Amino acid sequence: MAKNKGQRESFITNWTEGQKYVIDDIEHQSKALVPIQIDIGNSVEIVQVDGGLITGLPEGEVICDNLVYTIKDSNMGLNITWIIELKGTKNPKEAKHSIKQIISSIQYFQDQVEYPKAFKYVNNRDYIFAAIAGAPDKTLPVLNNGDIKALCQKLMAISIKRKSVKDMFMLFCYIRPNIQCKKVEVRGDKPPYNIYCYKNQGGYIPYPSVLMKLLEDK
Repeated sequence: MAKNKGQRESFITNWTEGQKYVIDDIEHQSKALVPIQIDIGNSVEIVQVDGGLITGLPEGEVICDNLVYTIKDSNMGLNITWIIELKGTKNPKEAKHSIKQIISSIQYFQDQVEYPKAFKYVNNRDYIFAAIAGAPDKTLPVLNNGDIKALCQKLMAISIKRKSVKDMFMLFCYIRPNIQCKKVEVRGDKPPYNIYCYKNQGGYIPYPSVLMKLLEDK
């Protein structure tokens, strides 16, 4: 699908209700992907963070890949940012490192001096979610709550509607693309939950409604 008019930066694309988009990182030969479909009444920005929104980092510094940012939500009226790290791996050490990448990214977003354009993505947001996305042909490791505790505490601290979040681990999830998936499913007995999806007719993740499901008691 072609990019919408009104694109302001090469690393930012604008999308509106009903449109579908697959977030991937083929450039770095990753097979991880996140297929999303924008909900009715919504318009969003999909932003390349690493090498786009955030540049000029010290050698060896690695940050997250993408984020989805609600521009307008005439349905639920929510301002949401969803930070995504594409990690097509079954290596627990690499998966754990992705948590550090997301935390580092948030710190850069909050640096108004060095990255003034990035600040809006974490400023005055109702909810800020984060996810690690796997690849269809690999098993994304499950991290223990100790590994993701610092990240979830950070997500809570910068979410305006934090009082409505019953468990901070609801703000983090795993995205597990599966070629057999015919319809998006949120699975798990307790947070963090798993979103099963794929780039087929019913496999696209509805944004932002699926994130609101993460905040529901199971």
